[in-house]
Amino acid sequence: MGLTLPIELFQQANRRISAQQENVLLSWVCELPGGAAKRVFDQGKAFKGERFFWQNKERTLRLAGLGATDQLRVEQGQDRFLALHTRKEQVLQRTVTNSEETACGAVYFGGFSFDDQQDTSSEWEKFGEGFFYLPLFLVTEKEDRCYLSVNLWLSEEDDYAKVEAVMAQWDKIVASLVMPDSEVACILEERLAEDAWLRAATDVVALLQESPNMQKVVLARRMRLGFDGFLSSSLIIANMEEQQGNSYCFVLENGTSTFFGATPERLLMADAAHLESACVAGSIARGETASEDAVLGETLLSDAKNLAEHHFVVEMIQGTMAQFCEDVQVSASPILLKNRDIQHLYMTVSGRRSEARMLDVLRALHPTPALGGWPQSEAMTVIRLKEEMDRGFYGAPIGWIDSLDRGEFAVAIRSALAIDTNAILYAGCGIVADSVPTEELAETAIKFQPMLRVLGGKVHERT
Repeated sequence: MGLTLPIELFQQANRRISAQQENVLLSWVCELPGGAAKRVFDQGKAFKGERFFWQNKERTLRLAGLGATDQLRVEQGQDRFLALHTRKEQVLQRTVTNSEETACGAVYFGGFSFDDQQDTSSEWEKFGEGFFYLPLFLVTEKEDRCYLSVNLWLSEEDDYAKVEAVMAQWDKIVASLVMPDSEVACILEERLAEDAWLRAATDVVALLQESPNMQKVVLARRMRLGFDGFLSSSLIIANMEEQQGNSYCFVLENGTSTFFGATPERLLMADAAHLESACVAGSIARGETASEDAVLGETLLSDAKNLAEHHFVVEMIQGTMAQFCEDVQVSASPILLKNRDIQHLYMTVSGRRSEARMLDVLRALHPTPALGGWPQSEAMTVIRLKEEMDRGFYGAPIGWIDSLDRGEFAVAIRSALAIDTNAILYAGCGIVADSVPTEELAETAIKFQPMLRVLGGKVHERT
């Protein structure tokens, strides 16, 4: 494509290097006519293991990142939200850029662990308590326009030849043919520790019935799939886009591990003036016919248990947003959020942003009662005692944040972790005092369906 990074911006970076006596991040943004984030992701196979993809549920924003100009892995014991905020602010102080376009330039993408007090299991070890990339190349597709961001560190020893080498690398990427990846077959499906999960759910129901204060505890479980080859991120994205409408689609590669999902749940969206969150809780299956689907939807809208679960979420998010926003607005009443395999109760909470730092709001919101329980602290204690697994990034914030503190994070549900030729799927459900453990187990089976379908596993259709 012959793109040329302006020499003037390079010279500006050199002057900053001389003045500050330290390396400088040069972040160049240009419009990319005819660009497409998914195509560039597919073309970037040379960066496999250092790629990410993000698509919002409205499909008005797509991000594809290749390479890691900077990488943040948060260690246990660190304040993970503060660690990311501090890193991006430090980088911002050393950045020379030509654009303030949202979701362009020095954008960090990644996620956090669900519980930083949980011992990290071996499959999640390389992700730490938080894991984020600042990509070398970022393609941002939004509002019918497409942008390329090039992020590279420059030192006083670097001349323009380094810039030319990076741009030549970009030209090679976009000139490469997109070769389709091979399909792999699912050869193993293992539902892990179902009996232990049922015992834990029974114990939690008894605890809730005896406790005057605790209202809800979310218990999660896992299943494992095995394949006759390595999973392809490109095929995973294509399947999620085709099958999982009305959902965020994300892929985060980290070496031979890939965390991915198609989640319906926004945790926080921030622009310069506003903050917005979504209240997603309560669930029921989709119907086989339009009339059956409508009946199921009406059942959900009038079900006392699900309405109570949803109310906990709305109350908590509204109260949290009120700490950071002015003029907080809550949508009038729950509506149905319909995905391919499941439907939920849905409302929004928004407000005018004051001086709030995005990651402070994110910290305060996580975990909502939809993924942890209520009250939060007591529910988390029970989860640590009864769940007997590491959720890793499941149920936790995943998304992006740019240098001007704008961004969006979703809740990483309907998600899976692929490691070599295996995948671990995650699903959870809210346990309340009148829950029936076998019915809750059936609900988690429904929540496995989206990733089972994406990966070609055995999808258990309702009869």
